[in-house]
Amino acid sequence: MFCPKCGSEIAEGSAFCGKCGASVGAQAGGVTPAGSAQGAASGGAGAGAPVPKRNGAKIGAIAAVAVVAVVLVAGFATNWFGLAGVQPKEAVEVPAASQGADEAQDANAADGQSADANESAGDAQDGSQDADGAAVKSAVEAYTWDELSQISAEIGAAGDEAAAIEVAKKYNLCTPEGKLDGTQVKSVTLADGTQTTVQIVGFAHDDKTAGGKAGITFIFGDCIDLVDMDAGNTSVGGWEASSARSRLSSAGVALLPDDLASVIVPVDKFTNNVGETEDTASVTTTSDSLWLFSMKELGAVENDQIHDEESSSRAILDKEGATYKLIMDLRSDSGDENDWSVLARDDGDGGYWYWWGRSPNPYRGPNEYGFTPSVNHYFMLVSYNGRPSFSTEANGQLGVVPGFCI
Repeated sequence: MFCPKCGSEIAEGSAFCGKCGASVGAQAGGVTPAGSAQGAASGGAGAGAPVPKRNGAKIGAIAAVAVVAVVLVAGFATNWFGLAGVQPKEAVEVPAASQGADEAQDANAADGQSADANESAGDAQDGSQDADGAAVKSAVEAYTWDELSQISAEIGAAGDEAAAIEVAKKYNLCTPEGKLDGTQVKSVTLADGTQTTVQIVGFAHDDKTAGGKAGITFIFGDCIDLVDMDAGNTSVGGWEASSARSRLSSAGVALLPDDLASVIVPVDKFTNNVGETEDTASVTTTSDSLWLFSMKELGAVENDQIHDEESSSRAILDKEGATYKLIMDLRSDSGDENDWSVLARDDGDGGYWYWWGRSPNPYRGPNEYGFTPSVNHYFMLVSYNGRPSFSTEANGQLGVVPGFCI
């Protein structure tokens, strides 16, 4: 038999054309038994030909597509999917910065540190991005060591001390007046878990061994070790030959956290590396990453704490570097010649440390009481009250308060 609609040949007894789906039941006169699979698929539709399974799938698919289309249209219309109005990243409107960020930006603008609005929003927690350098933050503590290293390079390249201080002021590393007041402190956790601090002691003060100025110099806020200056109890060879120097360059450096150790730069330090002497040529340089401070660097020589002004010992000590800005600023502000508290180091047990300087005592001959000390045994130290003017035998156990540059 043939389909009356499309003319395709169909099997006898078929209810529908397999080609076009037209009903041919009237011509075939057949029905699908109600108990057959097709009857079950029809849902027991009663009289009339049941829907063929294959065409039911097609119609179901068409219906499903229609439903999906309706859902998609409704979804986009009602923004069920959260996709309505999505634009390229560059076109997305950035929310305004918080009030705190605006206040920080206004404060920076007042100091000549205006920044791009987007950069200010990005740095809202701490400050603004300086046009020519690192992000400006509120205090030394807020910077990472990598950021401080970048700033140090800028300070070191400034050209002279006045220009270096201007850079430091821009990054809030000193007071607005350009002074160090003892608050320029950063926390450090040593490799053994010890919590301590370091403090800025000077800007563009030290010469890097590789050339140029190290922008920032720090001093530790605590004693980080207790050692002999020299286990052999001798000052011969000075700081250069001392066991304390060897220990700092190995065990001392190993105590530093990786992020700090990675930015420290070796610098040249001037020291009498002979021992007891009257020859100013005894002052030579060593290259050090961690080092102890000389009496000159700590301000003892300028303040007449050591020896007569005309003595050969005074001339030797005077050549061991220059006094750091922190000591000069604090002492000039206080006006108290006897206030050395900036150098006092709490021992954590109700007292204060005596701690080593790197200067051998160059003095020869009897003191004012007629006592002649043993020759070539003495290094100088900082007393419990911070006064840097005494000396003791090299095998004494005293604290270690290092300095370093980045």
